[in-house]
Amino acid sequence: MEDALHAAGKLLKGSGKILAFTGAGISTESGIPDFRGPNGVWTKVDPDDFHISRYLTNPEVRRRGWKLHQSGELWGARSSVRPNSGHEAIVDLWEAGRLAGCVTQNIDGLHLEAGLPSEAVAELHGSTRAARCMSCSATWPTETVLVWMDEGMETPECPHCRGIVKTTTVLFGETLPDEEVSRAWKMAEEAQAVLAIGSTLSVWPAAEIPYQMAVTAKPLIIVNQGATDLDHLASIRIEGAAGQALPALVKLILSPD
Repeated sequence: MEDALHAAGKLLKGSGKILAFTGAGISTESGIPDFRGPNGVWTKVDPDDFHISRYLTNPEVRRRGWKLHQSGELWGARSSVRPNSGHEAIVDLWEAGRLAGCVTQNIDGLHLEAGLPSEAVAELHGSTRAARCMSCSATWPTETVLVWMDEGMETPECPHCRGIVKTTTVLFGETLPDEEVSRAWKMAEEAQAVLAIGSTLSVWPAAEIPYQMAVTAKPLIIVNQGATDLDHLASIRIEGAAGQALPALVKLILSPD
């Protein structure tokens, strides 16, 4: 890993602004499981429960999901998970003026909690920390909805129109939020290189962003444990955990030498 780190540090040091593209692998070290791994979320729950049609038509699915949020078992408003050194290294890039932005597939909000401003983050798959009404589009912090449950509401309903309430996370069958997608592509246009971290780069349309950057000759550096779908386009690939590799890489990028 050392040789790859030094090569990546040298390349990114002279590459202008960098886009960080992150997946579940950056958050596993904070205690959040990935989805597709051997101990991932899909080994414990039915993926069909995460389809928008089932959520909208099955009150029990909604009740069960909100109970998990209420108890802090999902990585949202009441979760005990915290950012790790990988998240913090990305903040260091931002504070040094080297980050065009962070495009994330993650819904845990840890980039924001680590210290990135909201304008520097595009949450392509939404967030567990915000909720909205599916009918009138009213929005609230998820914690506000959980307080309704604490006060006796078993399955949250919109206080304005009695509509179904869900977190802003993107379920199967939903499209990505336009505002976040637009922000992500703007960041990609401003960046001269892309640093993909903790993602298999297999989930589209999100993975189109690093793909398009790579095929238009912007260097793609991949930090991941295991192969990715875009390894063949990578300028340099670093095999390792984000929490270990990223701080070392960012230190090399920002070094005065």
